[in-house]
Amino acid sequence: MTKQQWQTVVISMAAVAFSATAGLEAPLRNLITFARAGSSFSAKQLCSSVLMAGMDPDQVLKEDLAAGQGMIHTRIKPNAGRVEASALFGLIRAEAIQNGERGCTWQINGHPTPRLPKPNQPGSADSQPIGAAWPLIATADAEPPEIDEQALKDALDRAFEEKEPLSPKRTRAVVVVQNGWVIAERYAQGIQPDMPLIGWSMSKSVTHALIGRAIREGLLDPAKPPKVPEWSDPQDPRRRISLDQLLRMNSGLAFEESTGTLNSDLVRMLTQEADMAGFAASQHLRKKPGKKWSYSSGTTNILSRILRHAIDDDQRYWSFPKQALFDPLGMTTAVLESDNSGTLVGSSLAWASGRDWARFGQLYLDQGRWNGKQLLPTTWVRQARTASRGSKQAYGAHWWLSSHKSRPDLPNDSFSAEGYQGQLLLVAPSQRAVIVRLGQTSKKPSFDANAFGADVLSALR
Repeated sequence: MTKQQWQTVVISMAAVAFSATAGLEAPLRNLITFARAGSSFSAKQLCSSVLMAGMDPDQVLKEDLAAGQGMIHTRIKPNAGRVEASALFGLIRAEAIQNGERGCTWQINGHPTPRLPKPNQPGSADSQPIGAAWPLIATADAEPPEIDEQALKDALDRAFEEKEPLSPKRTRAVVVVQNGWVIAERYAQGIQPDMPLIGWSMSKSVTHALIGRAIREGLLDPAKPPKVPEWSDPQDPRRRISLDQLLRMNSGLAFEESTGTLNSDLVRMLTQEADMAGFAASQHLRKKPGKKWSYSSGTTNILSRILRHAIDDDQRYWSFPKQALFDPLGMTTAVLESDNSGTLVGSSLAWASGRDWARFGQLYLDQGRWNGKQLLPTTWVRQARTASRGSKQAYGAHWWLSSHKSRPDLPNDSFSAEGYQGQLLLVAPSQRAVIVRLGQTSKKPSFDANAFGADVLSALR
């Protein structure tokens, strides 16, 4: 069979798939699903990682997008601010574009149009050298803390070492803070201190902070039921879902949170839905609100759209993360990207440098205060650290809690923001420490957050 004949066969098979997906045999149906999700993910990840963050495209293709190599074809157009991806000989296509200072987003049906960011956006004013301790906050102790320098160096060595070629760890950045001082940091080859890196589900903790800031500014009232268009029918039982239940992941809404299933709600939402919050809010109630805990990225995007409706001014809404949180903390590299409908993807798409993620962690370590100013109510930080019903003491309000079962070697008072592929922001109040680990660990067992956190904390006095 010639190449042209083979292309004709494949395209014909795919065309049948679009007209009768339900009747497809499983292998072909999975192929179509992978092509759709993979093309969308590849376009978006390349756009954000390369055009926004400044990573080497070859590194992104080799590491972040390795699963699609050979099937998904990509093309970066930096001058046009766009990335194209295709599969099945071009039958399935996806496109992501730069969206000004808001990072990248998917372009669907020609919208939105590309907007190139201003030069050096995002950027960092950090000029601190790597290797010497430096104060992260103005209220840091007068002198850096005493530490076991050799033990800390050894802990970072272990965080970056690669012993299993088939299961790479791929740690990209580690930043360690104690008593307000950055006492250690290290970066993988090709990663710079001011390079924004994706937090994946660490973004949920950023959303918690944004909701707290909105409540502090009088934009949201936690005592009132949130307004969600999909729940407008007075007889809809979802109208009973509270803001607190959404924050605690016990809303009762159905949502399949799985990265290993290509047709899961999570993968579909993040790769194929123009309105992610609308998709999540349309799910049915599986349990009575407040009764059962179930981790859900869809829940966070509902919260993000609730914030959008509360602000009721898209320009102000899109600038709210920067105005209310990033600028006050000096997080100059931070970006929270939006979906095609314009809603910020609070579940997954916050980017920031290791240093800026550490600044965010320091805010929660200091009970919502930054350089002497109360940005978040102390009660809001306490709410984040209060275990949610049904979570077996493992989850608060958009923050993970350390427990003897989940984190047996970490202090009981520690809590964390965590994300896909081993992203970790660990806050340990008893040791006045914040630890950031960012990476691209494709196989979960390759990075042990409990062992890593304990390893680093053991070097701190």
